[in-house]
Amino acid sequence: MSTELIPFDFEGRPVRVVTDAQGEPWFVAADVAQSLEYRMASDMTRSLDDDEKGTQIVRTPSGNQEMLVINESGLYSAILKSRKPEAKRFKRWVTHEVLPAIRKTGAYAAGATLPALPVPTQDRVSSILLIGEAVAKVPGVKAGIAMAATLTCIQENTGLAVETLRRALPAANAPICSLNATQLGKLINRSAKATNQLLAATGLQFRNKRDEWELTEAGEAWAEAMPYSRNGHSGYQILWNPAVVEQLKEVA
Repeated sequence: MSTELIPFDFEGRPVRVVTDAQGEPWFVAADVAQSLEYRMASDMTRSLDDDEKGTQIVRTPSGNQEMLVINESGLYSAILKSRKPEAKRFKRWVTHEVLPAIRKTGAYAAGATLPALPVPTQDRVSSILLIGEAVAKVPGVKAGIAMAATLTCIQENTGLAVETLRRALPAANAPICSLNATQLGKLINRSAKATNQLLAATGLQFRNKRDEWELTEAGEAWAEAMPYSRNGHSGYQILWNPAVVEQLKEVA
């Protein structure tokens, strides 16, 4: 079993995880017992099968210690036996945050840099990565744009340097679609209404059945339709690449 320790935090309580040679997580039983409010870890593990529990040398502030650990199957058994209200929240936390973080990156078992981060920083990074992945699945949002925004969010929230990763993104140096019609209009000395009309005349957008501006196939090369929610209304806002200005000047 790997000695690489992965610290997580459940409602202010530390929950430590180690991974075996196959990358499967084993949870420190004492941490799980405390989160589920068992009196002692032995009370929680007594009824578990032999293949659901074991021991592992774990690094602690006072030195290496042999600790009781349980695998994923043992964890679910412990949760099912608990009648505490924390059990349901703990299971959701494990299945929605801990396991996806371990299995999606694959980096934890490989000994990447994330496990060495302070617990609060690692938790923020893990959460932002999961949010970034969800944003990338939203219709109209390109994966590269979502990842660029995710890296920026990580840097702003943790201070970690992400420029090396950012430069590795496809078309990292290309201007990002960031201008709405008002901002775009200021670059060509037109109102937002006139700018939208010019974009339509150029064949880059059109009015759909909901009387909203929608990108044409040609327009998708110059803009992104970004989802938004405002005052109870959800829809898409078209944001334009600054490079479209030259295209509009030719038509104007």
